[in-house]
Amino acid sequence: MPDLTRKEVIKILATSQNARLAGVDLSGLDLSGLNFSGADLIRTDLSHTDLSNAYMRGVRMEDANLEGATLVNVNLKEANLKGSCLRGANLTRANLTDANLFQVNLEDTQRLQVKGM
Repeated sequence: MPDLTRKEVIKILATSQNARLAGVDLSGLDLSGLNFSGADLIRTDLSHTDLSNAYMRGVRMEDANLEGATLVNVNLKEANLKGSCLRGANLTRANLTDANLFQVNLEDTQRLQVKGM
């Protein structure tokens, strides 16, 4: 069960320029269309989360769990995904230009049609 609701995440993002959501369980939430720019999502559980059309430029997501997440048309330009798990994620039209993908698990990634790779 997630630690926060979509409404609580929106409030955190709106009140902080560099939102700290490190280590939080956000699994299974619909977070589509939100602006996470500059957020700290290190070790955050985003498994099976809908992040479609989210703006995540420059986000810190080292060691995050994005297994089975929907990342359709998400902007991850310059994001740090080092060591994250994207197993089974849908990255259709995702922008990963200049993203750090060192040691990222992309096994069984769906529709790997991304920009910047």
